[in-house]
Amino acid sequence: MSFFDKIKWVLGILVVFLLVLATNLIDRQNFRDVRESIEAIYADRVVAQNLLFRISKVIHEKELAYTEADRAALDGRLSAQEGDISAAVDRFAGTRLTEQESVEFGRLQKKLATLASLEADLVEGKAERREVRNALEGVRESLDDLSAIQLQEGRQQLLLGQRAISSSDLFAQLEIGALVVLALAIQGIILYSPGQSANPRATERS
Repeated sequence: MSFFDKIKWVLGILVVFLLVLATNLIDRQNFRDVRESIEAIYADRVVAQNLLFRISKVIHEKELAYTEADRAALDGRLSAQEGDISAAVDRFAGTRLTEQESVEFGRLQKKLATLASLEADLVEGKAERREVRNALEGVRESLDDLSAIQLQEGRQQLLLGQRAISSSDLFAQLEIGALVVLALAIQGIILYSPGQSANPRATERS
């Protein structure tokens, strides 16, 4: 095998290697995007939605607690519920929040602080149940808004995952086509010999 033939073989193998390497890196990035999308749906959306549900459940229990006539019993129930809400709020703050979500979450925290202050005044007889119920309604509105954001962001993460899968499928098909074309091109390069005369009869006469 001549030096020129060796160079052609090396170049052909190198081109195939680079193509396979490039497509492999693209596939790995697509699979990484899919994995991150699935993790985000669970960690930042499903968990967050569950926390919002837990807060909503405690808010409903508060409504029932407001029917307590005895202030001591009311104080005890509200204090226990406040601990449950604080735990859920702290866990929610640990999830990955979007800009819109951070704004609405800040509003929820302020409304919860207002509610807690009014509840303390209610126990001491400084506030009316109507005021507390109005504050409670404001908390419910923020919870509904945050729940809507979870649904919207979860749908977006799902679309990102589907887009990454579609992109991976497309590149896999392109990879197969490119390998076929390269195989034919390399075969042509290998079979081609620049020293061979284009006119065989002229070679015979000489």
